[in-house]
Amino acid sequence: MRKLILTFCAVMAASMALQAQTTVKLGHIDRQALMLMLPERKAAETKMQDFAKTLDARLQAMGQEYQNKVTDAQSRAENMTKTEQQVAMREIQELEQRISDAQEKAKDDLSKQENELLAPMVERTNKAIQDVAAEGSFTYIFDTSAGMVLYAGGGTDILPQVKTKLQIP
Repeated sequence: MRKLILTFCAVMAASMALQAQTTVKLGHIDRQALMLMLPERKAAETKMQDFAKTLDARLQAMGQEYQNKVTDAQSRAENMTKTEQQVAMREIQELEQRISDAQEKAKDDLSKQENELLAPMVERTNKAIQDVAAEGSFTYIFDTSAGMVLYAGGGTDILPQVKTKLQIP
């Protein structure tokens, strides 16, 4: 009987230790909503829009140059020799290629600008999320805006604590 009681106590102690090790505290946050709440987000958006307008103005100027060359070549086509027509066509094709390259470069530049402006905000929110997770003893924090969480009925929404940490009203 004594062995049975000792075995039972040992099993219970092991069970409690195992249960203590497997306790998982889950949390979730809508990171996209958090990013939109940041006060510096508005300034970043304004910078992005201004940068995009500058790039757009350059592309429009190139488009106008292209249109002028095409119109000029069409108006002089009847009086041009074959060689002159070939030179005009080559110039137009080269301009088309430059415009295409400029469009690709503008997309890349816009993407780099966005990453550059968002990086400090991402770092700041990451730190706040990590601080709240550590303070709340969370095992995992899921980003519900990423679409990876299929159900968020359990766990704790840490958005209010992160907003407080970031001093967002």
